Amino acid sequence: MNKITDYDRMFCYLWYETSKPNECKFGEKWVQAGLDPLTTCEDRVKQSLGVRKDLWTSKEVKLYKIWDVTEYSKSVDRYRSRSRVDDHIRNQIGFRKGTTGEIHELSYEIMTIKVNKLLSKLNQTLPTAGLSTGQYNMATDILNYFNEGKNIILAELCARFGKTIFSGAVAMEIESPLTIITSYVKTVFTSFEVDMTSFEQFRGIVHISTEDDNYQEKISKALSENKKVFTYLSLCPGSKRQDRIDFLFGLDTNRFLIIDEADFGAHKSGQSQPLIDAIKPQDKALIMTGTEAAKASSTWKIDGMISTTYFELLGHKSLAA
Repeated sequence: MNKITDYDRMFCYLWYETSKPNECKFGEKWVQAGLDPLTTCEDRVKQSLGVRKDLWTSKEVKLYKIWDVTEYSKSVDRYRSRSRVDDHIRNQIGFRKGTTGEIHELSYEIMTIKVNKLLSKLNQTLPTAGLSTGQYNMATDILNYFNEGKNIILAELCARFGKTIFSGAVAMEIESPLTIITSYVKTVFTSFEVDMTSFEQFRGIVHISTEDDNYQEKISKALSENKKVFTYLSLCPGSKRQDRIDFLFGLDTNRFLIIDEADFGAHKSGQSQPLIDAIKPQDKALIMTGTEAAKASSTWKIDGMISTTYFELLGHKSLAA
């Protein structure tokens, strides 16, 4: 999607300063035919820093995301240089700092999710996510296990494997209207939603946090409309956790449970046992961890396991080069 082309395109970009995690800057860049969009947007960010280009060199400023908004810019008659298509988008996002300028009072991840969802709603084609050899092979193994009736699978996946896209691809391939992403590490949820809203294959998924006041109504409505739901459930102890588990596993539907960072907190019986008690025989579960698989699965009765090492990942990349 971001490759060099023989025609001009409009891009939007998002960057932030590491010292200001709750602010980000959203802008636009006209990318002429034959130019690399990522390099062009990077140059635009560095230019905007003026005399403080040292912030880029020291990595205190980071370009987080670029979007090809060519189709959208044409639909609103802003397919030209300096058309302010970024303002057209930001006005629908909100959270602008002040009445002018490109700064938004949102974290770069939350801003990314909002832009992703808006572009998807406005029918801008999103990039296509491609699975690596390792991701494809592991996803196939998982699906084979499920087809054999083995529903509780442990996945020990090395760093940089790309667990989010991999597990999202599995979720799209199985007939479970409700996918429950759960973890003791709450930052996992934002990462999931950023990735899932970034790619064309995952368009149409409804993302709902169980911390929303009306999450039950949102989930029930989406399922009744035959939409695929990804819901996010924290395993951190709290007065509402059991009620959330009871609701999710009490719904008359098949579920796909993803436990991410399963070796961090989620492995303890106080966190895992409520899920073990709630899960139904027809439900499927993927327990993911990067390390200490034995600890991550210690309280579960595992039907099967997949595993890949960083060395194997490098081997796949070498063969693909």
